[in-house]
Amino acid sequence: MLTIFYLARETYQKYQIDKEISRLQDEITVAEGKNKEILELINYYKTLEYKERQARSILGLQKPGEFAVALPQKDEPAADNPAPVTPASNLRLWWNYFFDQRPE
Repeated sequence: MLTIFYLARETYQKYQIDKEISRLQDEITVAEGKNKEILELINYYKTLEYKERQARSILGLQKPGEFAVALPQKDEPAADNPAPVTPASNLRLWWNYFFDQRPE
């Protein structure tokens, strides 16, 4: 009877250890995938294409023969309308939704 108890306990411990090993192997696989993505990103950051894109967007540089066009952004308020309209707060929108009032 005592041998059956020890055998069952050892079998359960082996099962728990095998389950832990499997979980750790899954974590290793995920970590290796993330590592691969990071290495690919690092390699992209080292490319001439990335450096050129950053120089153009951040520093405003351009190639010889190119010209830049500046377009007005839509976020700027019009000169004849100095006070921009502020949207209603999220709390106000929910209040109106539940209590059937028209939105501001």
